[in-house]
Amino acid sequence: MNLALPKTSRHGFTLLEMLVAITVAAILTTVSLNVYSMFHHGVVATSDNYVHFATGKAQELRCRTRFVRGLPPCDTTSGESRASRGAIRARF
Repeated sequence: MNLALPKTSRHGFTLLEMLVAITVAAILTTVSLNVYSMFHHGVVATSDNYVHFATGKAQELRCRTRFVRGLPPCDTTSGESRASRGAIRARF
């Protein structure tokens, strides 16, 4: 009488292999989310800087246009003080 178990092939993963795979996936997800968060904050800061720069340039253009047309300089009450201080000059 043969008491040995028949040879069967096992398919699938062990619990330890699954835990290792889940742990590695969790670590990679955490790292990638942190990198994305830093990237996103950089993009937002750059966008804010660009908006501030573009707004300033538009204001400067308005003041220069007024100066070239012979209109009075920009008033200081609306934040257009650079033209009235002489910081903006027409360049020909």
